[in-house]
Amino acid sequence: MKTKILFLSMVLSCLTYTSCSKDSEQETSNVSANDVATNQQVDDSFDDISVIADDQYEVTEGSTTGKENVAIYTSILPDCIHTSDLGSTDLIRVWTITFGTETTACKFRGHYLKGKIILTRTRGTTFPKTMTITYSNFSINDNKIEGTSTWTREMIGTLNVDLHPKTTFTMTNMKLTTSKGTYTRNGNRVREMTAGFSTRTSPTDDVFSTYGTFTTTYPNGNVYTSLIESSTPLVHKTACGLLQNPMPFPVSGILKLSKNAHYATINYGEGACDNLAMLSIDGGTATQITLGN
Repeated sequence: MKTKILFLSMVLSCLTYTSCSKDSEQETSNVSANDVATNQQVDDSFDDISVIADDQYEVTEGSTTGKENVAIYTSILPDCIHTSDLGSTDLIRVWTITFGTETTACKFRGHYLKGKIILTRTRGTTFPKTMTITYSNFSINDNKIEGTSTWTREMIGTLNVDLHPKTTFTMTNMKLTTSKGTYTRNGNRVREMTAGFSTRTSPTDDVFSTYGTFTTTYPNGNVYTSLIESSTPLVHKTACGLLQNPMPFPVSGILKLSKNAHYATINYGEGACDNLAMLSIDGGTATQITLGN
């Protein structure tokens, strides 16, 4: 009798263990709401850098024609930054932005930035223009950013009609290190200004459409692919990120986050400055989520 009871216990234990293992495997194979939230955090950090790079280009070289030396742009960066020239020449401009001090951070779009960003870019009136972005003890919300990214600007459209900039932000082994580990991102993201370029002294009316494909490797080794189609780009309004309660999130557009055969679809809405989006897992019923910093 004892033998039968022992054998039955072993069978139940095996069944329980197998069931738990399958549940765990199923959970990790799906794209979860937590995965989406983490991806949004990485997005927000790298989007801050795109905004900063665009802003500083406009401050020093931008104009309504896209040419150099007619800068009429008003920076949206806060007063707690310090900029310095690191030995620019007629062909190359080297510019450093220092955020806050050694002990204090600088608040921008609801995020706390510390350290330095070094911008090295080509000068002149021909396009495309390129900029290399490197980082020195730089962090966003105490999450360290490392690596080198490349910013490339084109001017498209017709002067005095629809001329506007389109920049491509290329990420190669970009790293964001948080308390959970290091996230590594590779790929391209296009950021096209669709409104506001003709009014450079009033950047708060700027609107950008972003699209592209990139991968993010999480600390556990899982690789997620983010796809933003050019037909349904993520739309950002500069004014949303500058509110008293900043909302630096997309106001519309669709992002597809996939891992293996599973995916999540995030729809960012109809144009309002808010922190809400609709999330669907593997094509299921969409539910509302709150986006966080």
